Amino acid sequence: MGSSVGANIRRLREERGWSQARLARETCRAAGIQGEPIGRQEISRYENGKRTPREWLPFIADALSVPVEALRTSSAPPEPPPPTLADYLPEGAPLAPLSATRGRRVGVAAVADLQQRVHGLRLADDVIAGGTCCAPPSANSARP
Repeated sequence: MGSSVGANIRRLREERGWSQARLARETCRAAGIQGEPIGRQEISRYENGKRTPREWLPFIADALSVPVEALRTSSAPPEPPPPTLADYLPEGAPLAPLSATRGRRVGVAAVADLQQRVHGLRLADDVIAGGTCCAPPSANSARP
């Protein structure tokens, strides 16, 4: 047991929006005990790994509506979000406005700007006809 149990207790308690005092009350209720033989301080000690809730673990699990094993097993760290286009763009890139923060609404001006850029790219593609704008650098082009 140890700190992973405490971390799981804290995570599950916070997911429910409960205070430590509420978890203590719910644990006592799950144990069928009147009063509060364990309080907020005891829950804090469990969460911080200072004490191990051996006898109370089944009742804490019951209060949180999870199996006891959910408290014993260590929770995997959250996976990082997948990379986005913005992660690969250099500063000042033409597509940089697309890397807006999550939840931001796109205004009419941004849409008009993007339409103009797409139109310009299509015209350039028509002129170049699938070729390249400039020749790739060669070893002869580098001068000391």
